[in-house]
Amino acid sequence: MVRAGLTFVRMRKSCSPLVIAFLLNLMVGASNAAIDVVVETKVFHIEGTAPRVEVNMAMLGGTMVLEPNAAGLLQARVEVITMIEQNGTIKTFSKSKVLGPATTEVNYTDLIHQEYFDLVPGIYDLLVEFRDLNSSDTTVRDYRGPLVVAAPGTGVSISNILLAERIEPASEGEIAKYGYKVVPLLSDYYPTSLSSLDFYAEVYGSEEAFGADSLFLLTYQLESYEKKTVFGSYRKNIRARAKPVEPVMAQFDISNLPSGNYVLAIEVRDRNGTLITRRDQMIRRNHKVEFNYDLQAMDQLDLSNTFAGALTDRDTLAEHINSMRPIADPLERKIIDDRYKDRDLELMRRFFYSFWSNRSTDPEAAWKDYREQVIIVNKLFGCRVQKGYENDRGLIYLKYGAPNSMMDRLNEMDSYPYSIWHYYQAGRYRDKRFVFYQPALGSDCFELLHSEVPGELNNPRWNQMLHSRNVPMQNVDPQNVNSTSGERAREFFDMPR
Repeated sequence: MVRAGLTFVRMRKSCSPLVIAFLLNLMVGASNAAIDVVVETKVFHIEGTAPRVEVNMAMLGGTMVLEPNAAGLLQARVEVITMIEQNGTIKTFSKSKVLGPATTEVNYTDLIHQEYFDLVPGIYDLLVEFRDLNSSDTTVRDYRGPLVVAAPGTGVSISNILLAERIEPASEGEIAKYGYKVVPLLSDYYPTSLSSLDFYAEVYGSEEAFGADSLFLLTYQLESYEKKTVFGSYRKNIRARAKPVEPVMAQFDISNLPSGNYVLAIEVRDRNGTLITRRDQMIRRNHKVEFNYDLQAMDQLDLSNTFAGALTDRDTLAEHINSMRPIADPLERKIIDDRYKDRDLELMRRFFYSFWSNRSTDPEAAWKDYREQVIIVNKLFGCRVQKGYENDRGLIYLKYGAPNSMMDRLNEMDSYPYSIWHYYQAGRYRDKRFVFYQPALGSDCFELLHSEVPGELNNPRWNQMLHSRNVPMQNVDPQNVNSTSGERAREFFDMPR
């Protein structure tokens, strides 16, 4: 059975009227590209019906064309077709027209859309098509992925954890969860701008397991991803009473949570404290701190019993500090350059300790983890004139982690040697690629040629430049290179392997 769709709007940023004309010109280029989307599924069990599958979708602001509606106001219009298939047969589907806010100004607006399906347990395929109704281009953004719907378990179980942008009382007629509207976040990435971690889940079967109205312990907590221990005071214990379904609507203030990988865990224990069941969800925090490297305050640091105090070789410490540039902010990079030049041992120690203290409550462990990654990039990407962390491939690796796939093509006839990296997640962005190449054939150093991540080098003519070794750059179409090698590079970029 198909449930009605539900759409929310996430306002990112409003532009002043002074820049509307400029942004409208940019939209001409945007109209030739498919919408960027994020899709996730969550499964909940409704008493007396089949499991309910929520298909949560985000259409990212800035990738949809705004056109005047009948009232003359700018508005995004997207057609969304959601299909559930099994063994090649469509079992159910929905078709919705999703409208953005009508406005007089250009807004970078994410559209959040939800569809609900009651499905018998089984293995399905989920297919979603997104078509920009305002675009002159007929390009359709497709999403396809497996969908596993498990049967309700016996005993106590916990549903998927739904990370939420916000949870608020529902209005009359809105689709709600026990009286509340839960707007999905559709990301496990929490930048500095997000100060709250909101989430929703359901506990099933406690009444049958413990007896109606019996007490049990419900716990939710944030754990260090590496150590699997509760981080700081991020733990909440609740004495709950057994019932068929116990909704969990909770929030953590993460304004002071430092950068790192964490696990959000929900646990159920009996009266004796024995763990009955657990459900967890990884989250990633990027908390950009405005570091104030106060020299006077740093002078008061007692480093005698710290890992920084044990570093006594100036050259080794200077090298360690220089390796931190890929993850440093502009102020820190200036300090790194100064310390690398003057090599004042005490100043280097104090900065080194402060740098890692600003990023973790366990600065020594944070440094050791990072140092392991530096050793890896030096081994993998070091070249004749640069250490691995000093060149573009090492910098991207340290900044975003290891890519999910690397395609190296070092001996193509018509192109410079190149490497294409694909990330499922690069910072806050999903499904992004980087292209590196070796334009100086006498060197073994690779340079960044193109990236899809905002803020990094973006070069629409990357394929032409890659093949400028033997193919003249006369084609005005940045997508095409008239050679077999050019087609192959585009294929590797579009379909990572």
